[in-house]
Amino acid sequence: LGLGWKDAVALMGGHTLGRGSSEFSGHQGTWVDTDEDAQVFDKQYYEEIYMNSWRPRGRGTANQDWTTGRPTDRGNTRMMLNTDICLVHNIDGNLPCCTNPGRFYSNGQDRCLDDEAAARRCPIYNQMNPRSEARTAVGQMLGGAYPNVNNEPFYNAFTDAWRKATTVGNDNLSPLGENCEPVR
Repeated sequence: LGLGWKDAVALMGGHTLGRGSSEFSGHQGTWVDTDEDAQVFDKQYYEEIYMNSWRPRGRGTANQDWTTGRPTDRGNTRMMLNTDICLVHNIDGNLPCCTNPGRFYSNGQDRCLDDEAAARRCPIYNQMNPRSEARTAVGQMLGGAYPNVNNEPFYNAFTDAWRKATTVGNDNLSPLGENCEPVR
């Protein structure tokens, strides 16, 4: 498809929309703060990767994902997939860990909510790691210091990536028919 890291990261920003359902995907929750936010196409997904204390949920199972561990103010369960967290954090062989340990709720409880995960910060890719390009791209999508309302870098990158993903290498597509019958 001719996609680079920046393109892949931009397309992952589509996770800002919708939610996971354990009934259908085995993963429960929203990538962003509220169901209302999950209906807005913006770069909040990237801010959430950095702003929350994510820890593994269901570690070692087929449906392992990441959670903040507490419902949001509106009762939503928060989640990220391994593919979301690994855009910034090197989680290969580094579990359990927490993306932002040492941040506390008003009652003194660590936001990681899991003592084992809170004892280890998930490492961020250094410049020598080939995946550091993904981390750099996430930083570009943020549009400056976060949180902010500058969605332009994300919108521009998403537009370019979407064009590549839907047109590059597809110069011999058959026209759509009027029905579902195969084109002969």
